[in-house]
Amino acid sequence: MRQGLKGTAMTADSSPENTTPPEEPSAIVRNLGMIKAAAIIMGVLIIILTVIVVGTIASRLAKMSAPPEAMTITVPGGTDIRSASRDGSGMLLVVDTPQGQQIWQVSASGKRLQTITIVSE
Repeated sequence: MRQGLKGTAMTADSSPENTTPPEEPSAIVRNLGMIKAAAIIMGVLIIILTVIVVGTIASRLAKMSAPPEAMTITVPGGTDIRSASRDGSGMLLVVDTPQGQQIWQVSASGKRLQTITIVSE
């Protein structure tokens, strides 16, 4: 079996049959640099936008938990505040008015949310 191989060297086939032009690289290979650049840019954008979202959430939570610096509550003339207590979202005031005793629910910004009038029987 080795007799047919004796004396032959492996050489490139230079016959006219093998003259096909080399294949063009695929579109993915041709645009690999652009694909890498787009992936890096998108990764950086994801990181930046994540930082912005986390920062926005943190700043809003900080504003919600911070008590107001000063609050002004305007009460009608002849009204006396008997007691005040703070709840989770504002204050509860027990006031004496000319019409009788009332309980006011006041928001953290000082706006009266609800008035409960106490009537004696």
